[in-house]
Amino acid sequence: MAHLSIDNIQELQKEIAELKEKILKLEQQIAHIQKNCQHSFFETPFMRKCVKCHYIEILYY
Repeated sequence: MAHLSIDNIQELQKEIAELKEKILKLEQQIAHIQKNCQHSFFETPFMRKCVKCHYIEILYY
């Protein structure tokens, strides 16, 4: 395995931070879509899932 320098580690940490920020934005987009979706649910005895936006509701506790 190649030896990583401090610069490489800092660059990797920067890339990780950027990807985490992108994930957060994408999750917010999904939440917005699911909040505004007119759901069409596929149901099982345990859950229901919207076939359009993939929102899931658990029906058992």
